[in-house]
Amino acid sequence: MGRSPKRKPNGPSRRWKAAAAAAAAQIPPKSSSTNPFHSRLRRSIERAMAEEEAPAAGKLGGDKLVLRGMQFHGFHGVKQEEKKLGQKFVVDVDAWTDLAAAGDSDDISDTVSYTDIYRIAKGVVEGPPHNLLESVAQSIASSTLLKFPQISAVRVKVGKPHVAVQGVVDYLGVEILRYRKA
Repeated sequence: MGRSPKRKPNGPSRRWKAAAAAAAAQIPPKSSSTNPFHSRLRRSIERAMAEEEAPAAGKLGGDKLVLRGMQFHGFHGVKQEEKKLGQKFVVDVDAWTDLAAAGDSDDISDTVSYTDIYRIAKGVVEGPPHNLLESVAQSIASSTLLKFPQISAVRVKVGKPHVAVQGVVDYLGVEILRYRKA
C-alpha cells in the first residue's frame, strides 16, 4: 500500500485553491453581470480563500470566536464631511481562545461572551472619532486583548461601504491581526 500524500493540517490543498480561483474566474466581472447570484458567489469564494490563508502564515489555529457583519454609525475619517455627517461602518472580529472547557461544560462562564466583544466594537465605532480606520481597528483589538486575558490573538476588519471613489466597490477598509504580547 502506498502512503497518502502529506497535507497541511490547516487549510485546503493547492489543488482546492486552484479550483476555487478557476471557478471565480468563470464568473462574469462585476461590471458586466446583473445576476445577484454572481456577486454573492464571487464574494463567497473570495472570502473563503482569504480566510483559509489568514492569519499570518498559519501561526494561529484552533478555536476562535467569530463576529461577522456588525454595523455601526460612526464619525471617523479625515474629511470634514465624514466627521460631521458620519457614515456606516462594518466590523468583523475573530478572537482566538480555547473553547474546549465551554464545549465540555456548556457554561457561559467558561468562555468569552460574544456580546462583550460586540460592545467593545460598538463603543469604539460609535465613540470618539478617529482619523484613520487603522486606529479604529487598533482600538478594538487592543481593548479586546486587554479585557480578556484568555484571548491569545484577535483579527479586526473595519470597512466603509459608502466611500467617495470613482468605481464600484463593496467596501474599502483595513484588516489587522494582533497577538497577545508575552
